[in-house]
Order: sequence, then C-alpha cells, then structure tokens
Amino acid sequence: MAVGYPITATDVNTKAGALVTSLWDNLDEINRFYKWLTDSAHNDAFLTGIGMSGNSSSGDVKTLRDAVSDLGNTTNGLWAVSHGAFLPAGLNNFFANAKLLTGVNYTG
Repeated sequence: MAVGYPITATDVNTKAGALVTSLWDNLDEINRFYKWLTDSAHNDAFLTGIGMSGNSSSGDVKTLRDAVSDLGNTTNGLWAVSHGAFLPAGLNNFFANAKLLTGVNYTG
C-alpha cells in the first residue's frame, strides 16, 4: 500500500479537465472585464471618481487599462490569441503589465 492518495486515470482526467475549464473561464472573465472597462460609461472620469489615480496615459488607470487589454482584448490580447483571432508578430509577454496588479502574488 502506498502512502497518500492513490492515482487513477479518473484523477488525471478530472484534473486535466478542471485545469482547462478554469483557464477557459478565466480568459472569458478577463474578456468580459475588458469589455466592461472599455465601455464608454467607464471612462477615466468614472475611474478617478471611484478613487483611482491618473488617466489613460499615466497612473493607476493606465496600468489597469494596459493590463486588462493585454489579457482580455478581443483584437490583440491573450484572449484573441487563444481563440485563433490574433497571431502576434513576435514575442509578447502578456503578463508584463498584468503582474503590476498582483502585488506580491506574481510568480511568473
């Protein structure tokens, strides 16, 4: 008898399916947030009005917009790449801006 949980094909299949589903769900969620953030109702004045600093050219608003666009943009973000809608011309670190939103939790 082995120590710990036994490993079965069902365990491996369940884990693989859960990881793919989680990634898919997270990409769709960031895409929905991108659409929300780029809606005209959520302009820089709205964001600064709720306490964020800066605008689309500087500060927290720029950081937020750049990070969410890199991941969720339907034209050239990671979401678009994952759906076969965009082929980057070269290397692209889609998390370069997003890591700025994670504080000490970024492990990339």
